[in-house]
Order: sequence, then structure tokens, then C-alpha cells
Amino acid sequence: MSTRLAPLLAGACLLAAIPSSSSAVPAPAADRASSPLWGDLEPGPYAVGFRQLARYDASRVHRIGSDLDGRPRAGERSRPMRVSVWYPARPTGRAPLAWGDYAAMAAGEERFGTLTAEEVRQGEATVFLFPLFRDLLPEQRRKLAALPGLAVRDAPPARGRFPVILYSLGSTFLAHATPEYLASHGYVVVQSPRVGAVWGLPPDGRDLADLVTKVRDMDFLINVAGELPFADAHVLGAVGFSAGGRWALSEAMQNADIRAVVSLDSVMLFQDPTGEAWKRLPFFDLESVRVPVLHFIRRVWVPRQDPSLWERMTYSDRTAVVFEEPRLDHLDLQSGGWAIELAGGRPTLKPAVAAAFSLWSRWTLAFLDLYVKGDPKAREILDGRPAGTRAAPLPQGFVTVERKPAELAPPSFAQLMNAIGDGDLASVERACRRSLAERGRPLAPENALNLAGYALLFSGRARDAIRLLSINAESYPQSGNALDSLADAYLAVGEREKALELSRKAKPLVEADKSLDPERRKAILENIEGKLKRLVP
Repeated sequence: MSTRLAPLLAGACLLAAIPSSSSAVPAPAADRASSPLWGDLEPGPYAVGFRQLARYDASRVHRIGSDLDGRPRAGERSRPMRVSVWYPARPTGRAPLAWGDYAAMAAGEERFGTLTAEEVRQGEATVFLFPLFRDLLPEQRRKLAALPGLAVRDAPPARGRFPVILYSLGSTFLAHATPEYLASHGYVVVQSPRVGAVWGLPPDGRDLADLVTKVRDMDFLINVAGELPFADAHVLGAVGFSAGGRWALSEAMQNADIRAVVSLDSVMLFQDPTGEAWKRLPFFDLESVRVPVLHFIRRVWVPRQDPSLWERMTYSDRTAVVFEEPRLDHLDLQSGGWAIELAGGRPTLKPAVAAAFSLWSRWTLAFLDLYVKGDPKAREILDGRPAGTRAAPLPQGFVTVERKPAELAPPSFAQLMNAIGDGDLASVERACRRSLAERGRPLAPENALNLAGYALLFSGRARDAIRLLSINAESYPQSGNALDSLADAYLAVGEREKALELSRKAKPLVEADKSLDPERRKAILENIEGKLKRLVP
């Protein structure tokens, strides 16, 4: 059902011409209660800490060991992973980071260690090559650099362990107010910059290799979060901006600890060559997304989406929020867009950008609170009853919201295999037979159940193997291989007549099965013939 909503559902210097944030204005009040970069967002109960961790992924070679002339390369060659962490902290009395401090980090995304002044200047100059940022005048750039946030570098963490949010992949200057906001409300937010698949490649390769690289980067962030004593790396949410929507949804496809996905003007549903490459990844399965998904998108991008991808996530509770204001920019669904307005850019758009920033930020927090933390009070925001907030009403028709409830999902493949590992075969039998009766299709691939059955057989649990392989034969009644495997299990417990009966049924099915390659068919038939010779009187 679609509805239109009126109220809220009720050192070196930038470009070498801008002084550092510490010298541009007096230091902001320590651990201040608000920040202009947050707009009308209310801070949570925690102060905010920030730290950066320099890590290398030794499983991936980023710089080959020798150059084209065979000369060895010096230095670390593993993939560099600069991990930014925002976290709930205790007050320190120290000044928070400003926008310019985050911008200065751009130079160190692939180079760890101390940066030279020239490297910092080059990195900050790159920042102002970005769309919208490059249009700012020198005075506006100085104002932007001085804007204070709330995060204090290396502040002591608050007591306790907090859920982890994987925040896309990207540069801190584009999106730090939102991670700060989430951290103040009790989340650990981890982010890493977009880095090419190997040294020398641009950050966005737009091909299958780059997709695999970025998904592995997200996995690496989880491992780093697992090092942090204040982070619970088994309670996860994923937020994906732009290309990061695909990476965030990929985590939901393959990691059962992901509890919610938020897409911020992402290409998650785009019908394009990169999307086609994404579908070829081995874990790609829209039905495996079993968590709620909140998808913010500008109307201008909607025609580029493939609606069938949204429809096929049948086991996910899906909410799409479309911004109808045509002048909103892609960066307006990051805090960087709002920062540009504060610096004086696009003054005629300031009310619209402020409204958009407030809406998607509040909804992101509420969505994560509801589904990651399980806080029922968060539904008030999502249902348009934002009691106690400073949010201003939205213009009439500013957004369109569409919700699609999830269908009741059968157990996932991982859940089924875990139950087998636990020895809970009774629940496996119930689940598989329920799927056949209610959905008309097997719950698990034939080969997976077959291999699990043999694992039980070879571990001395032949009776359990019979139970599981019987379910496989029921699920795939035309599979001679399933019957042959069940015959092996019966033979193992000495039930020769049953093994003989199943072997005789299996042989013609295997001979007629055109899906088997010749070598596989030959091996199965040899196994059947061997049993028949042993069993026929």
C-alpha cells in the first residue's frame, strides 16, 4: 500500500588555502550537547568516541611482490584496511573533531603511517573534486572545514557491549554525522574507505571482481569489530549508501547475524551490468534475505530499478521511502550533503535538504532500534508519531512510502544444517515434510542432505543416517541417487532386503536421469551393481 506523507508521517589546509579547523574558529565546547552537522537530530545518552585502526588483510595481496622489470617492491603488500570506528563513550572534556579533521583523513586511506604535509594537501584537494564540494567558494570551504561534530578522538568507551553497524564503505568526510548520531544512541559504527581491488585500480571497479572485493571488505569489518571489547559482533545491522547497498544486502544474504539493512539512495535494485554480475555470485539469493530492509531512494533513480528484485525478497519486511523533491542530490542522503548547505552551498535548497536529512537519519535510527535492539518504542517514529522530537513537519508530498510485509519464511539452509549438526533430526523431518506439504518443494538441495546423511553414516550413526536419507528420498522421489544412498544406509545396519528393494528401484531412475554427467552416472551405477551382486541370492 502506498501513502503520501505530509508531517513526519504526521595542519595542511584544505586546498592549501583553508586554515585547519583548530585555527579557523575557537575550539568548540568539549563534549558539546549538539552539533550544527546534526541539524535537528537529538543526541542520545552517550558521548561519542572515534578511533581509526590500521589493519592489513593478509589473505589478499594488494601490491604484487615485484614490478614489471622484476625488481622487488618494498613495504607491506597486503590489502590495507583503514577502519574508522564511532562508539558510545564517556565524556572527556576535550574538543570534538570538525569536518576538516575528517577531510584530512582522506590522504591516508591506502597509506598508513605518518603523512607528509604534501600528502595531506593532496588528499584534501581530492575532497574538493567531489560533486557539490567542488562548487564551494574558498570562504565556504573554510566554513565547512570548521564545522564541529561531536566525536572525540580516542575517548574512553562507555561501559558495556553495543550492537555493530556496518556503515557502507566510504570516506569519513562524506558521512560522519550519521555514524556519530548512531553511536550516541548506543551503536558501534564501523566503516572503511572504498579501495580498488588491487593497488592502482580506482575505488569503484564496477565489475564482478570489485563486488567480491567489497563484500570481503565488509566481512573484514566484522572481524575487526570482533576485536573491540565494547562491540558485540554477533548483533549486526548494515547501512549501505550508493554502491554500498549491494554490499549491505550481500551481508544479509550470507550472515545470519545481520538483523536489519538500510539502503541510502543505493543502487541495490538497479538493472545494470554490475547488478547482473552481482547475481552470479555464489551466495546471491534474494529469498535468503530474512531481515527487514529499509530502502531510501530519490524519485529520479526509481526508473533505473528492477522492481522484480524488490518483489522477490518475499521473506523480508520491506519499506521503500521515495523522496519526491527532484532537486535533491545523491549526497543529500549522506551527512555530507547537509554539511554543504551549512557552509553556504545551494541556499535555495536548504529547507529540502534539512527535511530529507532529518527524515532519513531519524528513520534509520528508529529502524535499527526496532530490529537490531528490539526496542518497540522505535515504532512510533516509523509509524509517524515522533513524540518528543524536534522534527519539523515535512512539505506535502515530500515522500512516498510503500511497505511490503514478509511472508512466513521456512527454515534457512543454515538453520537446517545446524539442526542436523545438533542431532535434532525430529525437527529436520518436520520442517522438510512441512515444506513439501505447504510449499510443494524441497527445503534443501538434494546433494546437501545426501552429504549430511553420509556424514552421519560414516560417524557411526547409521540409524540417524536412515532418517535423514529417507527425508531426502521423499523430497526427491525421482532421484535414483537418493534411493541408492538410502540403500547404503540400510545395508550398513544389516537390513539387506530393504537395501535390495531400494537398489532395484534406483537403477532405472539413474539410467534415465539426464541431469547426471556421464562420469557421475557411471559411478552411481557401479555402486548399485556392487550392492546387487552382494544382495541377490
